[in-house]
Amino acid sequence: MKCEHCGYDAPERAVICPECGEILPRPKKAEEEETEKAAVQKKTAPDADSFSMPFLSAPADLEKADGIAAEDPEVLRRQKQEKDHPSDTPHRGGSRGSGGGPGGGAVLRLFGGYKLAVYRYVKGVDRESGSMYVALVPDAYMDYLETTYSTTRREVKSMMQDYFKYWNKNYGTDGRMSYDIGKTEEITDADEISALESELKTDYNITGEIKKAVTVSVNIDDGGTKASEQATFVKIGNRWCCMKAMEDIDFVCQNDGYNVW
Repeated sequence: MKCEHCGYDAPERAVICPECGEILPRPKKAEEEETEKAAVQKKTAPDADSFSMPFLSAPADLEKADGIAAEDPEVLRRQKQEKDHPSDTPHRGGSRGSGGGPGGGAVLRLFGGYKLAVYRYVKGVDRESGSMYVALVPDAYMDYLETTYSTTRREVKSMMQDYFKYWNKNYGTDGRMSYDIGKTEEITDADEISALESELKTDYNITGEIKKAVTVSVNIDDGGTKASEQATFVKIGNRWCCMKAMEDIDFVCQNDGYNVW
């Protein structure tokens, strides 16, 4: 199955792309395609005797969606996928070195909202994936990098991959990182939100409005070496972005690898 976001050939039954962390599209079954095809044919060729005007009311799906806190369309799509195919739902199972998801027990957890961004933040380093880390920044940030450092998205991904390889070789340990999310605080104060927007504008020339923001404490176990990190995640448009990831990527591009990574 090819990822629509980064082009990576993921395993056939994969739910999340191992390269960039995006949710993979669920392939349609043959009977579903036949049903959809029949429905389209029936809709385009209505029977004259049974034809009637459509109801002037909102679709049932929209009425059900009304009032749901997770207004992100991607989150709503994942919720529908979970309902229709509960066995395909990604879970936080396995342990370090198992090759599975982040540690924390075999408890089903949706990678919705900022939690998917936290996953990319940790596993981008762990898997040495520049694609996964670049998914943590808005498109306007990539414009800033191109203008400031004359670099492309592909070059940034490659530099981050080399940087993570260097870091893991010299400072990391063998095996996969596992993590759990500790204390999480939503930032609701208007002055704090304004300060974050000013930081984005001053440092990276990003003028997008921050819809939501959270500060997350992430407890990381790197092969028995445990540490806690704090990172701020902001929602710009429909994407959750990481302030720390922007700082890291800017550092790597600014120093151009120090001729080391």
